[in-house]
Amino acid sequence: MTNLNELFKDILLTQESIIIPGLGTLETQYQPAQLDEKTGTIYPPSKIVKLDTGKTTDKDNMLETYIMQNQPVNQTTARLQIEQFVKDTKEKLDKGESVTIDEVGIIARDESGATIIKAVPNNLMIDNYGMDPVEVEAAKAQARTSKGKVQATKRTITTTTTVSSVKTSVHETKPDSEPKETEKKKSGVLKWLLILLPIAALITLYILYMDPVNKWVAGLFGSKPKVETTQTTPEPTQEITTPATTVPDLGETEVVDDPETKTLLDAGFSTTPLNIGSNFKKYYLIAGSFTTIKNAQKRQRELPGSKILTVGDQHRVYVGSSDKADDIIAQYNNIKKKQPGLEVWLLKNAK
Repeated sequence: MTNLNELFKDILLTQESIIIPGLGTLETQYQPAQLDEKTGTIYPPSKIVKLDTGKTTDKDNMLETYIMQNQPVNQTTARLQIEQFVKDTKEKLDKGESVTIDEVGIIARDESGATIIKAVPNNLMIDNYGMDPVEVEAAKAQARTSKGKVQATKRTITTTTTVSSVKTSVHETKPDSEPKETEKKKSGVLKWLLILLPIAALITLYILYMDPVNKWVAGLFGSKPKVETTQTTPEPTQEITTPATTVPDLGETEVVDDPETKTLLDAGFSTTPLNIGSNFKKYYLIAGSFTTIKNAQKRQRELPGSKILTVGDQHRVYVGSSDKADDIIAQYNNIKKKQPGLEVWLLKNAK
């Protein structure tokens, strides 16, 4: 199963937002580089993530596409993973708990009951990914008196950093004994130090991560892979059937008291249901799942006695069905005796 936490982080490194259907939209907001004058630390540019619960519908199914690109699953399985993530998140929020998305933020409910995401320190910018804050030691001007004693010059430094440049203004209070020329040289050195440090850090990071950055740039300006293709040949190539578990385990298994569910679990079947409608039977033994009817019919001809179950854009070839768990298990055992090499998995209808 895809780790959605890591997937959200990877998406937001290159995209400004991603819609989680049924929950909301994660949107990034640019934060310029900042200087903490108290600690003398320069923080690189970053992104702050916000959650817009008003945007919950994704017509382009972008999150499903990202999941399918990261693991060999079909669209139905990817959609089930998203639905399970949203379900688990809402259940935790209803209990007053929070959900942490690594390097993105913490989803919780505020005092009014609204769902929000609490921003956490992150570095979701591909241009400076992995860049750590830089500590700059303030230059201390010193002047010698006529008696040989050293007096420290007080200096206030105000630095404003943007993506393209670093602006520095220096306000000084110095004793009359220190030459003006020395102060100008020290001020100039500090300015160049603040300008060159970020540049040196960027060059170092590019050298360390040269291959990933070059691949990302090539992918950014190259052609994007098509999500869907249209078959034009009269004899389409047979599609790869789904793995032995069409409905994967999408989270921690809950303790169940239902006898039928326990029976299925003891037999080694997943009990995660898929709602295909109340007019269908509760259990089906699936031997192939296809997005085109021609490939499903071809698979049906290979399995005498099989039938086709069509729901939405999926055409599933099944070799057994029942409304009772013990009966479907008996059918499964009978099929495995007659055809040991046949891959068959269980589809449970949540009706």
